[in-house]
Amino acid sequence: TVRSVKDFGAFVDIGGLDGLIHISQMSWDRVNHPSEVVSEGDKVKVRIEKINPQDGRIGLSLRALQDHPWTGIDSQFHVSDVVKGTVSRIAQFGAFVKLAPGVEGLVHISELAHHRVSMVSSVVSEGEEVDVKILSVDTEAQRISLSIKQTVSAPEVDTSSKDEGVDEPARKVSIKPSGKPLEGGINRPSGGEQFGLKW
Repeated sequence: TVRSVKDFGAFVDIGGLDGLIHISQMSWDRVNHPSEVVSEGDKVKVRIEKINPQDGRIGLSLRALQDHPWTGIDSQFHVSDVVKGTVSRIAQFGAFVKLAPGVEGLVHISELAHHRVSMVSSVVSEGEEVDVKILSVDTEAQRISLSIKQTVSAPEVDTSSKDEGVDEPARKVSIKPSGKPLEGGINRPSGGEQFGLKW
């Protein structure tokens, strides 16, 4: 029976002895406060993790009785899959996205958007639901790399210059007739000298 709930965990009466479920042992999922998981008076099933005979402290665990969230994760999430997740926390280098209870992936700041991002919070915020593409899955290290920018098309870049495709106005050329007929023939003047042409 849960006897009391503190910021760091919950004390549980296990038949006349008190044991502590530390906040890190409450769930595979991220827990901000023990009250999210248990309340005073709750009947809980726990596993004894350690006993310190010197001070009589007993360490208990709730999550040890739960299935490990990374078991079979490689069959649930595949590289190149696009899935939905929730931004769980933001860091300077990127955003962590919750894909399933106890399973988070990282969207590096370089994978947030096609444009340069200086602040992660300018693109996403905690609690926001996002579409992410799975880039890699490392079951041993329990790491998943994600991308948001690869779920949307890259904006078209206008590489044309200002003047490209703009026709210059045609220059007007004035030709003043001389009034003289053009003559031609072998060994005879062509009349081209009237236009500044010489042969």
